[in-house]
Amino acid sequence: MNEKNNKRTIFGWSMYDWAKSAYETTILGAVLPVYFVSVIVPEEGFEFRGNVYTGAEVWGFAIGSALFIFFLIMPTIGAIADMSGNRMRFFKVFAFGGAIFASTFYFANSGDVLFTLGIYFLAQLGATGSNVFYDSVLKDITTDDTIDSVSARGYALGYLGGGTDLILSFVIILLGPDMLGIDTGLASKIAISKSGLWWLIFSVFSFSRMNIVETKSGKVSIANAYSRNFTTLKKIRKFPFLLYFLISYIFFWDGLQTLINMSAAFFTEVLLLDQTQVLIVFLVVQFVAYFGAKLAGNLATKIGQKNVLYYTMFLLFLVGNAAYFVPEKQLIPVIVMGIVTAMGMGGLQSVSRSVYAAMLPKGAEGEFMGFFSVLSRFSAIWGPLIYAYVSASTGNPRLSLPVITSFFLIGYLLLRNVDMDKRISEEEWNAS
Repeated sequence: MNEKNNKRTIFGWSMYDWAKSAYETTILGAVLPVYFVSVIVPEEGFEFRGNVYTGAEVWGFAIGSALFIFFLIMPTIGAIADMSGNRMRFFKVFAFGGAIFASTFYFANSGDVLFTLGIYFLAQLGATGSNVFYDSVLKDITTDDTIDSVSARGYALGYLGGGTDLILSFVIILLGPDMLGIDTGLASKIAISKSGLWWLIFSVFSFSRMNIVETKSGKVSIANAYSRNFTTLKKIRKFPFLLYFLISYIFFWDGLQTLINMSAAFFTEVLLLDQTQVLIVFLVVQFVAYFGAKLAGNLATKIGQKNVLYYTMFLLFLVGNAAYFVPEKQLIPVIVMGIVTAMGMGGLQSVSRSVYAAMLPKGAEGEFMGFFSVLSRFSAIWGPLIYAYVSASTGNPRLSLPVITSFFLIGYLLLRNVDMDKRISEEEWNAS
């Protein structure tokens, strides 16, 4: 039996977000997309099956394709971990493996498009897999009255950790060429690899503080895992409040993740900002998002979780459409958009996770959070693909923004049908 609200365990759990956010903020967010667009992919573009694609288009297609694969395999891995009682072991394998692969981005050089995408796939597999188990233990360590604040604390520490690592990357990229006599490309590679090591080192610290007790719940096999997933999908249909929430989540999360995943490529290729300017924007976003997550955790208890989600979706819808009109080489408007985005994204991420976790029946957390984490990736497939498709077919990536931001509107309309106060008891789940 796990001790609920244990401060040491909650701190250790939250520190994993501090660890992994270095990868998500520095590597995936601010540095790697710019390095990929400006260095890895040649100026003439990347040819594939007779067509030539820009760096941002290749990045969009790569993100969407990888996340689709993860969508297919992660629920099964979550179910196997549940049945074997080895969620924490799986957690560590994915975390350490992803961090090690992220550190090897150092060896990616100009023209190494497929090699870089291969490393990205393996590192992202580790990040996606570890997130399944990170989310799955949230309900194990909290109670209904603390789950919102603990979820927000995890995101808040993640923003601080990612922001701190980003500052170090900023120093390396900004001062490296003058102080160390290296070019910006090498400085970027050092910054990227350093973030992988950050993820690894702080993961070790995080796991040393977590004390999660698990029980084996069934015979372990791939066939049993698939059978359990299909059974889960059938059962979910009997709980409309959960079904509507998940469908709504697919849309608004896709909008959010597309803004996050494609922003650096958009800033570089469309708005013509350089690496230093992109780093400045991401630094602002990272630290403002910390306050956004903390504010959302407090607001959820005062105005309700649904109203917090409405508020955050409105902010992101607004900023996504505003980006269409931003002129080239203008840093200040992008910073303003970053501030608004950060306030919205901090709340949307933390509250949506705690809402879902609170609805779950006991004993199926890993399986359900596996679905949730993979739904996060599944929903994030389509936005980057739409961005890349619209950009490639029209030659104007700005035209993709109204389509992507419409996902927030659809998410809002679906969320109106969700009763946030309902829960699935263990008895209801077993009887369904």
